[in-house]
Amino acid sequence: MKTTTIIKQESVTFILFVVVIGLTACGPNETILKSNSPTPTPITEASSTPYSSNDPVEKEVEAMRTANFNYIFVLRRKDGGMMDSDDKAFVRAATANFNRRTLSDDGKAVIVGSNPRVPDDLVQTIKTRFNVEDFSKPEAEIQNSNAPANANMKP
Repeated sequence: MKTTTIIKQESVTFILFVVVIGLTACGPNETILKSNSPTPTPITEASSTPYSSNDPVEKEVEAMRTANFNYIFVLRRKDGGMMDSDDKAFVRAATANFNRRTLSDDGKAVIVGSNPRVPDDLVQTIKTRFNVEDFSKPEAEIQNSNAPANANMKP
């Protein structure tokens, strides 16, 4: 009977030993986890972005260019003041078919982006109320809005 008890104790001890070893060996390998981490680049005086301005309007225009909008306009009040609720409502209504609208420059400018062609009469209507800066692509670069957006698709 003593030998059976000793064998059972040794078996339990061995199983516990295997479990403890298994649990400690199953942790993540920090070297492997860190091997794919990007190396931090030192911050230099030169900006790594394509634009070097700190102007929020220029940054937003650049973001809209990156989004590949065909038509980009910056709208500002003619008196240079902040956009009030009536101005914002007018812009929302006038640019309802635009893809993106962003308020910038501490509320003094609205940047709008569109892929479909913007009718000239709509631009003229907006110009009656706001100063409009046009950052749109040249007409030669604008693709037909009816063409598929995916370059892999055949028209």
